[in-house]
Amino acid sequence: MTGSTRTRQVATGALVVLLALATGCRSRPGAPAAAPALVPWTDAVPPGLADRPVPAAPRCHAAQLRVVGPGIAFRPAAAGAGATGTATLRNAGPAACRLDGRPTVRFVGAPAAPAQVQVALPAEPPTFPAVVPPASLLRALRPGAAATVTIDWRNWCVPGAGAGARLVPPRAARLALPGGGSLDVGYSAVTPCVDPGRPATVGVRPFQPAPPAEPGGWTNVRVQAAVRSLSGEPAAPHARRGELLRFAIELRNPNQQATIGFARCPALAELLAPAGVTEVHQLNCAAARPIPPGAASLFEMRVRVPAGAPLGSNGLFWALDVTG
Repeated sequence: MTGSTRTRQVATGALVVLLALATGCRSRPGAPAAAPALVPWTDAVPPGLADRPVPAAPRCHAAQLRVVGPGIAFRPAAAGAGATGTATLRNAGPAACRLDGRPTVRFVGAPAAPAQVQVALPAEPPTFPAVVPPASLLRALRPGAAATVTIDWRNWCVPGAGAGARLVPPRAARLALPGGGSLDVGYSAVTPCVDPGRPATVGVRPFQPAPPAEPGGWTNVRVQAAVRSLSGEPAAPHARRGELLRFAIELRNPNQQATIGFARCPALAELLAPAGVTEVHQLNCAAARPIPPGAASLFEMRVRVPAGAPLGSNGLFWALDVTG
């Protein structure tokens, strides 16, 4: 694999560097500066994103849960007619409870409605660079923590509806929980009618932990990021299938006065597309030093190259502060 890089500047704590591994590399004009010392790699995972054994708590009941926000914000589905949206439920009780599996979902409260068929859909990983905690944490959802459930709604054809008819939409999406009881959840839009001869389908994915969200960003000043070799030179990352791809990310402070610190240690995400999966790690802040104005730090990075990765060009995606 060979590659080129694109440098991104950000004014918040979130960095994303997209590496289109295809052509060569670009370096900054002028005489090269001495490379900073390399901060070694650590494969540590942020505590809130680490998979660990979790003893099962009693099942969550509806009285323990609260809907976060106005409900489900439906948006047009990526493929085909219909809409997709996510509901977020928070454990408002005093103790942990179990919220795994999937609910039964029906749209209720309309004076006239088609038959509804529920379809069990598989879990879907979040779109890079979003990350979610491991599903094992749902075995004991702690007080104050939240879980999400994604719903795909298709083909709402009201029987006997004709042109100009006034249609009353459902009042809510009713989520019947595996542990008993149900919650009525508001929603933003009705999915269109595509085939009047068929029932509405409600695709439901399993519960998954809500994405972590730390207040504020890792830093509030501008940061530049660029890919480098482990020695600090502009170089195209390359590795063989089944091995570790090792490279470095240079974080540079272009500001004239502000120093970039690591009081809150950001998490990073890496993805080798198309065959890889997102890997989440903690930046090695313990070995890093604050970056003064005009200076840079070099951080070693590693990502696994899948054995089934296609030969030749692959895409390497890297993001910093993915929970900020």
